[in-house]
Amino acid sequence: MNSSAMALQDLEKSVLRLPLAMRLAIDDIQGKYRRTVLGPMWIALGQAATIAGFTLVFSGLFNTSPPEYALFLAAGLPVWSLVSTHLIEMPIALVHAKGYLESYEVPWLTHIWRRSFQYLLVFFHQIVTFFLVIALLYATGHTDLVHQEMLLAIPGLALVTFAGAGAGMFLSVFGARYRDLQHAMTILASLLFFLTPVIWRANQLSERAWIYHLNPLYYFVTIVREPLLGQAPSMDTWIIAGILSVVFFVLGFLSFSLSRGRLYHWL
Repeated sequence: MNSSAMALQDLEKSVLRLPLAMRLAIDDIQGKYRRTVLGPMWIALGQAATIAGFTLVFSGLFNTSPPEYALFLAAGLPVWSLVSTHLIEMPIALVHAKGYLESYEVPWLTHIWRRSFQYLLVFFHQIVTFFLVIALLYATGHTDLVHQEMLLAIPGLALVTFAGAGAGMFLSVFGARYRDLQHAMTILASLLFFLTPVIWRANQLSERAWIYHLNPLYYFVTIVREPLLGQAPSMDTWIIAGILSVVFFVLGFLSFSLSRGRLYHWL
């Protein structure tokens, strides 16, 4: 069986075993916080501390009211975490799964979906902070924070996860071949954090709008954050995010397909 046929078979079997990938992702989260008092809620607490720190410093620098800025961060930081974790950790996805691959007959791509589900579960824990901020603001008289546009975050989240899985295939293949890739992606993610409107708003950079217009991560952050803030992303944003998602997945599977026969030797 050639490499392409092996990859197609792997894709088919891994899709049928998506529930297994989700179960493994849940086990990963539970294992990380086993025997702790708060368990995975430490994720939400860490996110809350980050938002409090950024709000304390940057709300004044950006001349924005602290409640408004806290809500902006609470909607955007979890999305950024979901996106950036794919970039940073996917290069070692197959390397760390070597023991599973040697011990069990599980499709290789299951470990890519497993990672994406794991990052998605972390997102769901982090987004708790967003709803807590809404509750606090509601209690202080801000009653116009819940909108039907919030439902658009669901397809946005699906697109981000789909794109992340596609990028994960690409990065995991090259990460298995070149172990320096994870370190390079960590540096790149740090740079992109400041080049993506996460702690600053896009309209604050009107003179250099190209900085975020040419940044693909901007579109993925926008299609989830804007609905959470009650704003529907433009059709152009949806189209670009959709095209990028398909491109990432096709490139990811193509790289996996061309390398499938040699991957084990790289691990």
